Amino acid sequence: MSNILLTVNKLTCRLGGKLILDDISCEFLQGKVTALIGPNGSGKSTLLKLIAGLEKPIAGDIRLIDKVISKYSRADLALKLAMLPQRHSTPVGLTVADLVEFGRHPHRRWFAPLTKKDQQKMDWAMQEAGVAEFADLTIETLSGGEAQRCWLAMVLAQDTDIVLLDEPTSWLDIGHQVELLHIVKRLNEQYGKTIIWVLHDLNQAQEFSHHAVMLEKGRVIAAGNIDEVLTAERVSQVYNTSVARVEVEGQTLLWPRTRIEPILAEQGED
Repeated sequence: MSNILLTVNKLTCRLGGKLILDDISCEFLQGKVTALIGPNGSGKSTLLKLIAGLEKPIAGDIRLIDKVISKYSRADLALKLAMLPQRHSTPVGLTVADLVEFGRHPHRRWFAPLTKKDQQKMDWAMQEAGVAEFADLTIETLSGGEAQRCWLAMVLAQDTDIVLLDEPTSWLDIGHQVELLHIVKRLNEQYGKTIIWVLHDLNQAQEFSHHAVMLEKGRVIAAGNIDEVLTAERVSQVYNTSVARVEVEGQTLLWPRTRIEPILAEQGED
C-alpha cells in the first residue's frame, strides 16, 4: 500500500483580495503520479505553488509526511521538492549546462565549485530529459519543446523525490507533448519520483496519472483513482460541456460532443 506523502488540510488561500481556494483537503501518495485538473481559474496552479511554499494560505496547512511545509526553511524544502513553473524567462546567452547547473544550488554552498557528484547529477538530468546534445548551446537557439525539456532537466538536477509540474505540455506541439509525457512516466516508474502536475488535457491526465484531484471554483469536487474521478458525467458537469467516454484502439478517451444538432425550423414539424 502506498504511503501518504503530502496532506492538504482545510486549506484556504486568498490572493489580491480574491478567494482562490476555499477550505480544501486532499492527499498525495508517495511514488504516484497525481494530476490536478479542473476548469480555468479553479485554483490548480495556486495549490501547486502552496505545496512548493511559494504562496502562503490564510488558513489550514500542508504537511510533508509529518511536518508542516511552512516550518521548513526554503533551503531544506528545496532538497525535498522541485517545481517547474508554468512560465519562465531565460537570460540571453545562457547555455543549457548553465541552466541545469541552477538545479544543483540547493546542494552547494554559495560560489562553491561543482563537485563530481554535481556533474554526475547534471549529466543524468540532461540525459533523462533528452537534452545532453544541447549542453553547450544557448537556450534561445532551441525550439520551444527543446527548451521545455531543458527546464525539466534543471528540475531533475535538483534531485528531489517530489517533482511539481505546472502545465508542462502547454504551448508544445503534439510530438513534443507526447515526448515529455513519456519522460515523466519514466521518472516515476524507473526512479520512483512522486509527480504532482497540472494538466489541461484530460486524456493525457487519464493516460499518464494514477490519481487526480479535481477542482472547481476553489473547491475539491473529487479526488481518488484517475478513472473514478474522470467520469464522463462529472467532466460534463464541471466543464459545462457534454463529454462521452469512447474506446479508440484499446485506449479510453473522453470525447467532447462539439457537433450541435440542427434545430427544426418550424414548430411541430415531424
